[in-house]
Amino acid sequence: MAIESAADRLAFLDVDEFGTTATVGAFSVIGIFDDAYQAINQATGEVTTTAPQFLCRSADVTTASIASNTSLVIGGVTYKAIDLHPDGTGMTTILLSKDAP
Repeated sequence: MAIESAADRLAFLDVDEFGTTATVGAFSVIGIFDDAYQAINQATGEVTTTAPQFLCRSADVTTASIASNTSLVIGGVTYKAIDLHPDGTGMTTILLSKDAP
């Protein structure tokens, strides 16, 4: 079941619960930041990494003009958007890469 309204989506992202704010230029976007650890090809001991992503309202992606290569500052760390995945319910997951210092 989809979340029904923009207000419902915003309540889901409540910064007093588990949401956080990303700064995109002059805009603030509320969402859920996740930087989960991933082991890739763990059997051979090859690459381990994190997979940072930011879940937010699709309308906020449009308002803040977030596209591939857009910078987002989350918790004082700058990330670049590498891909956007709208889910069809009004939410978008932005796949991120940590920006080089």
